[in-house]
Amino acid sequence: MKSNTLLDVGFGLGVAECRICGLQFVPQLPEDRELHEQEHRKIIWGGLPYGIREFLKDFGWAVAQRDDLEANGKWNTEAGKRAVVFGYWARAISNGIPENEFESFMSAHFEWVDARVANDPNRIDKAAKKLKRWQKYG
Repeated sequence: MKSNTLLDVGFGLGVAECRICGLQFVPQLPEDRELHEQEHRKIIWGGLPYGIREFLKDFGWAVAQRDDLEANGKWNTEAGKRAVVFGYWARAISNGIPENEFESFMSAHFEWVDARVANDPNRIDKAAKKLKRWQKYG
């Protein structure tokens, strides 16, 4: 099964960005894989990735100060998608989802968010069916 959690950002150099934690790393290097696993353990234990913390803080301040809500090009589509998916994970973790559901939950939710952003009804329906597995968590 193809994962929806890694993006090729290495311009042919093998660098990937994890859609879950935002880490850019070389998956073929053992030390990078270990660092990536550590980042995921932090998240599973309740932490948020740096980019998400900053996104949430910036957006929160903009709303609180009634700014124009534009992030001046600082944030990209993937950060927005990551925030949405983490919102669902945060709710699920609060409702007792087992930690071993993390990777599959995140992958399925990225698939659903991607479909919604693309406004593709067939992809939305297909992805939504995968989400039923976690309905009891939120």
